Amino acid sequence: MSLESPIVGFTLLLAVILVVPPIFERLRLPGLVGLLLAGMFLGQSGVKLLDVNSETIKLLSDIGKIYLMFVAGLEIDLVQFHKTRNRSIGFGLMTFLVPLIVGISVGRGFGFSWNASVLIGSLLASHTLLAYPIISRLGVTSNEAVTVSIGATIFTDIGALLVLAICVGIHQGQFTVVNLVTLLLGLVLYSVAVLFGVRWAGTEFFRRSGDEEGKQFFIYTLGFVLSLCRGASDWH
Repeated sequence: MSLESPIVGFTLLLAVILVVPPIFERLRLPGLVGLLLAGMFLGQSGVKLLDVNSETIKLLSDIGKIYLMFVAGLEIDLVQFHKTRNRSIGFGLMTFLVPLIVGISVGRGFGFSWNASVLIGSLLASHTLLAYPIISRLGVTSNEAVTVSIGATIFTDIGALLVLAICVGIHQGQFTVVNLVTLLLGLVLYSVAVLFGVRWAGTEFFRRSGDEEGKQFFIYTLGFVLSLCRGASDWH
């Protein structure tokens, strides 16, 4: 079977997920570090066994990112998150604006245009939950600082995507106030659908599942994550 086959790539990824983390954990290193190093080794910077431009790898990477956010959301104590929402917004605003301003200053200092400088700033301002699996394994996800950081990360990601959309529109000469309003409205509708529509659909789905609820949970969760993956990529 050709190495370019999606089945081979998928099987190789499964093997890495099963084998690499236990090895690194025996070395007293986080399993996530092993996955990152394995990805670098197998990808375009290493032996190039995995084609990062293939549709299979793109799909799995999108699912992985959305699933990571999904799991992080499940671990959040909503009561505590509600209590710390102001601190999450404040911390998120600071961790977004400071790197954004620094990135813009650096870009202008090297002679880049304003649009390119703002884009550099948005890249520096964007954060991820890459270290979340390590935090989850340590059992500190209910810590107030972790809850605030997760909320701030969500804020910075949304802000960075908005700035990115504006910069791309300006670069392509297609940016207008109408497009910005449409983008913001789409984000609001998408958020409402996720917060309320999915909850209603899940309640109805499991109410009708009866004794098959345990078996249907995986199907519902997978469909939910894939729907988010598709919606997020379209919005992006």
